[in-house]
Amino acid sequence: MIPVAETVGRVLAALGVRIVFGVAAGDCPLTPALTAHGMRVVAARHPSGATTMAEAYTRTSDEPAVLAISQGSVLTSAITGILEAAHNRTPLLVLACERTGGHSGMARQAALLTAAGALIEPVIDAAETVSVVAWALHAARAQRRPLVLTLAREVLAASCPPPPDDLLASLGDLRAPALRVPDAETVARLADRLAAACRPVFIAGRGARHAGRELEELAQRAGALLTTSAAAHGLFASSPWNLGIAGDWSTPAVADLINDADVLIGWGCSLHERTTRRGALIASRAHVTQVDLDPSMLGVHRTIDLGVVGDVGATARALLERLPRSRTGYRTEEIRRRINEQSSWHDVGYQPIHLDGRIDPRTLSQLLDALLPEERTLVVDRGDFMSHPISLLRIPDAQGFCSWQAFEEAGLALAGGIGAALANPDRLTLAALGDTGALRAAAELETAVRLALPLLIVVYNTSDNGPYGLVDLAALAAGHGCAATVVRQGRDLKAVRDWMAGPRLGPLLLDARIASVRLPNTSSWKEAS
Repeated sequence: MIPVAETVGRVLAALGVRIVFGVAAGDCPLTPALTAHGMRVVAARHPSGATTMAEAYTRTSDEPAVLAISQGSVLTSAITGILEAAHNRTPLLVLACERTGGHSGMARQAALLTAAGALIEPVIDAAETVSVVAWALHAARAQRRPLVLTLAREVLAASCPPPPDDLLASLGDLRAPALRVPDAETVARLADRLAAACRPVFIAGRGARHAGRELEELAQRAGALLTTSAAAHGLFASSPWNLGIAGDWSTPAVADLINDADVLIGWGCSLHERTTRRGALIASRAHVTQVDLDPSMLGVHRTIDLGVVGDVGATARALLERLPRSRTGYRTEEIRRRINEQSSWHDVGYQPIHLDGRIDPRTLSQLLDALLPEERTLVVDRGDFMSHPISLLRIPDAQGFCSWQAFEEAGLALAGGIGAALANPDRLTLAALGDTGALRAAAELETAVRLALPLLIVVYNTSDNGPYGLVDLAALAAGHGCAATVVRQGRDLKAVRDWMAGPRLGPLLLDARIASVRLPNTSSWKEAS
């Protein structure tokens, strides 16, 4: 017989879990068990930070994300991260350990977690630990949502038979349920629509991140242009027919190309108002189809002509069987030229703002883009500044971008940057924050320093425009042991060059004193329509 905590560690190791996030809790028996089976336990300073680290880790690596925390106030403090994971359809396994005896208020916490979009499953029988833990991780991944596995104190204190080696070996072979394919009639209708299209456009969202290859092949057959919502930014980065992000961050030329589409398909994309510019981006004459695994998402933000319930990759493969030959469609030489010359905000000129002690955020972003290696991960916080890094810092693929926009909450990108840096240590990770987000997340600076992460933190600082006055974030970071410098002009980025040329044994924070300026709001070009 072995302790239940030991069994949990063995099962998670067999399922391929390499990193578990949490907060330091000396009385949690899971921590030593997880460490003993080769997993790295990363302790954050705040439960919400730990949850965001775990989510960013899996979003930028596709590896299992596991969070181990206590029930009670620690679990409720993690609710923002769990809400975001549910909204982002991120598979996240939460191990919630009861840390004290007696009534823990878990019933009320269960109601809160359910309202947040998480599944809840208790482990009430020590003998069922293997099956329940294995099921929980696979269910979270198959359903793409957080699943909270509650482990009561008496269960953790119990013993159970050790799982046989052959059973552990078989756990890694467990497969998610077969991917849902639409019925043949629906596939035929969509295939006919694509075959007749002159100017088709694909918009891929979060639900399509796993199907980039299939969508690129289908787009080639249909002659379609490719674009994404912000959630899938980078999915088609290597395609010459990529328009970038659709919606508020589209250049005027890209907005025109999307608006001219006669057939538009949202793949795992909710067609949110930011993706469609409050509906103005999609012409009334366009035939709009939405493909999503979740039927409740069909038509939720705008009227559609055809709703298709199915997995994006499986649906694309079914359509490929009905479209045997490639068509020109929207892929003409003239369109290729327009994409090459006008699809990036780097191609759109601007008049830099010159203020004493301030750098134009567009200039800052373009200088960083040129300075940093192409293999990078960009993690962006919420705030007025965010258009600049999203639009001007290029990324290599969908795993190179992570952002949190669901609840317009600032302060998640620093923890997210830590998770992304752990997921892809061979890439440079840049966490872009505003001053508000940096202050809210400041405790995790110590985490980045403690982990010795080569993380570049860029704070677009306009704090002296607010009610509190200028905050010296470089000094704040230095107090946490983080290398930091103030950036007021391009020459101050020498600190980045020096840091990159060195061993990079810890994070570097740039306190960039920026002039407050936004990208042009080009949605006005057809807003009246």
